[in-house]
Amino acid sequence: MIGDGNRPVTYVSWYDAARFSNWLQNGQPTGLGEVAASTEQGAYTLDGDTTSGLETKNANALYWIPSENEWYKGAYYDPNKGGPGVAGYWTYATRSSTTPGNVVGNGTNQANYNNGVYSVTQSGAYGSSQQYLTDVGAFTNSASAYGTYDQTGELFEWNDGFVGSSRSLRGGSWNFPADGLPSSNRIAGTQSAEVGYIGFRIASVPEPSSVTLALLGWLGLIARRRGQSAHL
Repeated sequence: MIGDGNRPVTYVSWYDAARFSNWLQNGQPTGLGEVAASTEQGAYTLDGDTTSGLETKNANALYWIPSENEWYKGAYYDPNKGGPGVAGYWTYATRSSTTPGNVVGNGTNQANYNNGVYSVTQSGAYGSSQQYLTDVGAFTNSASAYGTYDQTGELFEWNDGFVGSSRSLRGGSWNFPADGLPSSNRIAGTQSAEVGYIGFRIASVPEPSSVTLALLGWLGLIARRRGQSAHL
């Protein structure tokens, strides 16, 4: 499955996410304005690397793969969890510590995962031609406290953390059961892995006082259509 419209992209490696960050950092060049450095330098200095995966973001990065702490806080932290001004962390990025349901719509505490049935079809049968990803905002009332969607379910997402020598993935996925969803769960992903249940989002600094996690449904689609990254 590949993102289209407002759906996220899949089959993207950690390197793809880093190169996409570089492309954004360099002004999203196209045509004659695009050179090799557009994806190899900028937020990350990759210079052709496809094996080590040890790069860290550069100090001047404007767009980057979120650190594990940034990803975690964007998903689970609520400055008013216990009431006005009483901060805390939820177990799920749906502003809940109760296992979500998986019904698409405007219900609260819902997410795209497999609880015996797939969220999109509400059937346990898998169809190879079926689209199992949902549009950003499809779970209308299940955003995190910071307004991000689908950090619980939909896709496991790359972050800049490490599990051993591999990168950390968080969030659960459309084809995984509920035990992939909570904040306590993290899995390891080989940096070059490209599969149908992994995606990514980008962190950016739109103004000095705030950090925003940007969903990549439409951004990733633009990159794919313009051929700006090796696998996006």
